[in-house]
Amino acid sequence: MGDCFSGFSSVEGVFTVSELAKHLRQLGGTDRFRSKSALPEHLVWGQGISENDRAYIAQLIDHAPSHIALSLADWPPTVSATRGHVHKHAPQNVLISVPKRIDENCFLADLQIDARNELLLDHVTGLHVQGMVLTEAIRQMFLAVSEEHLFDENTPAETYFAIKSMTVDYKSFVFPVGASLLFKTEQLKRSDDGRLSVTASIGVWQGEVECATSKVSFSVFDAHRLKTREIELADDCVRKFLRVHHVSSTVTHKVHSHSHSHSERVTA
Repeated sequence: MGDCFSGFSSVEGVFTVSELAKHLRQLGGTDRFRSKSALPEHLVWGQGISENDRAYIAQLIDHAPSHIALSLADWPPTVSATRGHVHKHAPQNVLISVPKRIDENCFLADLQIDARNELLLDHVTGLHVQGMVLTEAIRQMFLAVSEEHLFDENTPAETYFAIKSMTVDYKSFVFPVGASLLFKTEQLKRSDDGRLSVTASIGVWQGEVECATSKVSFSVFDAHRLKTREIELADDCVRKFLRVHHVSSTVTHKVHSHSHSHSERVTA
């Protein structure tokens, strides 16, 4: 698995990319590497591994001595969701694969964590996947399911997602190995203008254990229509903010009020 989950490598049978690469580079001579038995004969990819990491390990295995029996499992990995699915510009910030339809109301995707993901850039504590990573994966799941499976011919060309409510219950640790997300539609309404309203449950599963579950309610609007309303609300917010700020400043700095310009702007 990725070096970002180095704490998990304390578990027997687990290697970080750096640890495994070091062992594989030492296979040039029997005197240089005395613990070949520590290497597995079968590799399963964990979380936190980039495509470059996979390619590098595959290359090292390719050049390993023939008497070292190593094989790669799950290569290539499942297809990652795209920017269009999860609304993320950088590929390393995509956390799921393209969701597959299981039946009319159920959809399944793999959890896919890249070590360069924005939520891992500061630090990782403990051996498990952080809760905020799972929350973002859940958010990406309902976006991707909608984009891939729920939109129809009446869906506007440009859409805008609005979350009405979202709760997440964490039941068990998710460790940085294989895990999946299961989306179940509970209620779905389509309006004549193309608006889509969805209530769903999304579970994060590892093995046969549901480690986290989310209840989410969201709507999908025509982006152009909503943008107009959003601009109106933003304008109203700024006007109220400046009015309150001006009143507060006048009261606090009454003595100096005439020495300052009353023309103010918000810097964003």
